[in-house]
Amino acid sequence: MKILVAGGKGLLGTSIIPLLGGCFDLAVYDIDTWDITCTRAGEELMNLHHPDVVLNLAAMTDVDGCEGASDLAQKINAEGAAIVAGLCGNTGARLIHISTDYVFDGEKRSPYREGDEPNPTSVYGRTKLAGERMVFRRLPSAVVIRTQWLYGKGGASFVDKIVKVAKEQGSARVVNDQEGSPTYAKDLALPIIAIIEKQLTGIVHVANGGSCSWYEFAKEIFSLKNMDVQVSPITSRELGRAAPRPSYSVFDLSRLERDAGIGMRHWREALREYLASTD
Repeated sequence: MKILVAGGKGLLGTSIIPLLGGCFDLAVYDIDTWDITCTRAGEELMNLHHPDVVLNLAAMTDVDGCEGASDLAQKINAEGAAIVAGLCGNTGARLIHISTDYVFDGEKRSPYREGDEPNPTSVYGRTKLAGERMVFRRLPSAVVIRTQWLYGKGGASFVDKIVKVAKEQGSARVVNDQEGSPTYAKDLALPIIAIIEKQLTGIVHVANGGSCSWYEFAKEIFSLKNMDVQVSPITSRELGRAAPRPSYSVFDLSRLERDAGIGMRHWREALREYLASTD
């Protein structure tokens, strides 16, 4: 089976491509070689590779940066996604598109199911939700995978940033009023493989199991690395980021388990493996 990958050299792509490559014939392009907002560029690649599946990892993911560049975020996250879906519709290829927990407002206090009503509060979340909806309008058989709190090799992530801050300053101030599920990007590979093989459609939530705040996540990072760091909990308001974040965005993973046959490991186990690989 031939899979054409867009945005394949970012954090998620770097983490999953080696595993996907063991199962499928991949053609991987990054944003500098495939501009998903250009229909002609996409047509040329579809004609060149004739893929069975297109995996769209390309997105504008700078959450705070999106606040000051809403037109660009809309062009990439929504219109670009729609173009890719249209290309798949024209050629008969299946599409797997990656989305985010930021489509939710965080007001719910139990894990979000795929059918829960989105209500994004940031430009990033709104443009990603627009992308989801445009994808399904162009290609009702598409798959949208929502994931969250990603970290791994191949791109900047909270894990690496907080370790760097702690080493430089000896202390860290970390938000304690946002709860989610830290997710090792590598762990999306098996769900993607299962979703392809089982020919699922619709929305699927994928994240590591369990949940915590960023503050609790930071404390676990420092504990596993045996770092003596003074960690202080702060509020999102104190941090003063440009874009609002959902205060709660934990996923219900029952569809992934039921329909794809995949059970996700706990975030602590995944974090332990990642940190061991970076030492």
